[in-house]
Amino acid sequence: MSHHDTTKASQFDERLAHMEQKLTPKNTPKKTAALSEDSALGMAFRIASDLIAGVVVGLGIGYELDQWTGRKPVFMIVFTMLGMAAGFRNVWRIVNVSDVPATGAHKNGRDQRGQRIED
Repeated sequence: MSHHDTTKASQFDERLAHMEQKLTPKNTPKKTAALSEDSALGMAFRIASDLIAGVVVGLGIGYELDQWTGRKPVFMIVFTMLGMAAGFRNVWRIVNVSDVPATGAHKNGRDQRGQRIED
């Protein structure tokens, strides 16, 4: 490697370090445990969308199975009830979040949706 190449590499390293320093977040204040109005409204929309989505998906699957098999209300009723149960389960998981540190991880190393957090 020539002297010219090492100079370019060192300049690149300096610019890269400068940009990384610029892009790293500053020390932000910790969030409080109390919900603000914005996050409460967001949670309300999320709860509503989870409930509606569960019912709509269950209703759609039930309707299509009824059309495919020729049995009219059986699958639609069953899958609508399953969709409601799934919606209520999601709401329970959202509302029942406690002891969540600032990183969003529970004590068992899982995030709010139950997915494993990799280190």
